[in-house]
Amino acid sequence: MPTARSRILTAATQLFAERGYFGTSLAAVAEAAGMRAPSLLYHFASKELLRDAVLEDLLARWKDVVPRLLTAATTGRDRFDGVLGELVRFFEADPARARLLMREALDRPEAIRALIATHLAPWMSLLCEFIELGQSEGRIHADLDPEAYVTEVVLLAVSHHALAPLTLAITPVPGWTARRAIEFRRLCNAALYRPRPESDDG
Repeated sequence: MPTARSRILTAATQLFAERGYFGTSLAAVAEAAGMRAPSLLYHFASKELLRDAVLEDLLARWKDVVPRLLTAATTGRDRFDGVLGELVRFFEADPARARLLMREALDRPEAIRALIATHLAPWMSLLCEFIELGQSEGRIHADLDPEAYVTEVVLLAVSHHALAPLTLAITPVPGWTARRAIEFRRLCNAALYRPRPESDDG
């Protein structure tokens, strides 16, 4: 059963993503979390502290998740696929996470930049090391810029999920979400890996 703190963070993520920070009241968050405002204030004394906790909760997990995935994988492709899959699942589980990050990036670029530098920089360097190793082994495109590539994949994942309602308006067809997810992975893999040589059976 979710704790009171986790209910508050989930509700705040949803409301901050939908209405923005200034359009969301603590009373609305408390109602969405199924509690009274004084109970919320027991956990978070102000809306600013609540926003900080939401963003911290959103980004902090990646410092542990990415190294674990990279360590557990047995091949280079498994490492990248594991991290990419986790990134997609994270935003699919709650698209409000992506919308919130996009809002914060537009509304408070300096603040979000500092948070990302703290929480994402360590695993960014690990992924770049993996890419450089793949380049030295000839598996990954030699002219690929590791830092720029990882940055663009993260931005693509955020926008992919944050703007999903817009894509449904443009192309409202059955199975559209799954089709977009498949294409997202294909694009990321095609940009990263060199084509495998065809076997000569003749």
